[in-house]
Amino acid sequence: MKRTALLLLVALCLTASAQRRRKPVEPVFDVTPEQAIAAYDFNKAEEILNAQIDYLEKTQQPTDEKEALLEIVRKNLLKLQSTACVTFIDSIVLPKSLLLSHLLLGSESGSVESASKLLGTPDSLGCTLYLNQLENKRLFAAPNAAGHLRLYGQELIGGEWTKALPLDGLGEEDEADMNFPFMLDDGVTLYFAACSEEGLGGYDIYMTRYDTDEHTFLAPENVGMPFNSPANDYLYVVDEFNNLGYFATDRNQPADSVCLYTFIPSQTRRVYNEENVGRNGLRRLARIQSIRETWTDKADVAAAQKRLAEVRNGEKQEQKAHDFDFILNDRHVYTTLSDFRSDEARKLAVRWLETKRDNEKTTAALRQLREQYAAAPAATKQQLAPQIRIMEAKAEQLYSEQREQEKQIRKRETVN
Repeated sequence: MKRTALLLLVALCLTASAQRRRKPVEPVFDVTPEQAIAAYDFNKAEEILNAQIDYLEKTQQPTDEKEALLEIVRKNLLKLQSTACVTFIDSIVLPKSLLLSHLLLGSESGSVESASKLLGTPDSLGCTLYLNQLENKRLFAAPNAAGHLRLYGQELIGGEWTKALPLDGLGEEDEADMNFPFMLDDGVTLYFAACSEEGLGGYDIYMTRYDTDEHTFLAPENVGMPFNSPANDYLYVVDEFNNLGYFATDRNQPADSVCLYTFIPSQTRRVYNEENVGRNGLRRLARIQSIRETWTDKADVAAAQKRLAEVRNGEKQEQKAHDFDFILNDRHVYTTLSDFRSDEARKLAVRWLETKRDNEKTTAALRQLREQYAAAPAATKQQLAPQIRIMEAKAEQLYSEQREQEKQIRKRETVN
């Protein structure tokens, strides 16, 4: 009996010793985490990275690099579920050095150019400058004392530019870089790109609005997919006059190349339903696998492509002499901003144009909601009804603002 117990104890010791000598087996997968990320298969990437981290921990090796990548994967996985419905009408791959020259904006939307001349820095730094349509406000990126890019603003007063001041409220992470500012015609909504630990990888596009009461920008929001990705995404601009938007990305591109996408801007943000498009379909839409897959309204696409062709062919330049119709009185109808003699009236006219466009967009969105409501089942109608009421109130407010602005313009513009 004692001998049997002794033999059993020896066997257990030998087994334990063998187990201690057995080395952890490194996990093997058919793809790398980077390949899974490139395919937007973030679930697979998470599985691989968790296995690799477990192996590194067991073999007492550093895990920092894998854990940092895992954090990015999890952020992308969350954004994938809320991929926005965006209609892309065109894309062009070109050298990064030619990107700004292919960005065709109407003068009503201001301009975007390199900030190198202003800053006295080489173009290779990549800082850009936005100048508004009145050419009296500009935003640009420049290195701060620590060498990180920040956004600054200036105003033209009395023929002189004010001191450049950093934009407040955008976050001041020591390691973050901010660049590519662009402001909508409303003078409030700002888009820019930032490279920080909070993003999905590389530069991400963010949106914020200026709080005129607090004189600061609100906390920026990541615009999500399909605009952002694990790669560098930046230079989000909107030509509101032609209703065309642009953004650049180096996803799936060689080191010296970038893809410039053109899309149709939308006032309301809608997201894809994975049940309708499928998991693989959602991944394709998020990474913009094919712009044709985003064409849900062929008429809108055709109209937008026509506008883009006109911009590229310079036909819009011939129409600048008739940008709008503003009835000043029985004898005078203004068609361009240069028609106004009063500087104050001209500035009010810029705001009037912004309100007019907002009113037109809101009216179009309201019409679309009403059409959806008419064809929707009862349950969906209950969801749409509050949205329609809100949109109706907004349309009424914009209409009243537009009429009041017209009165103020006429008071300040005196002609014979």
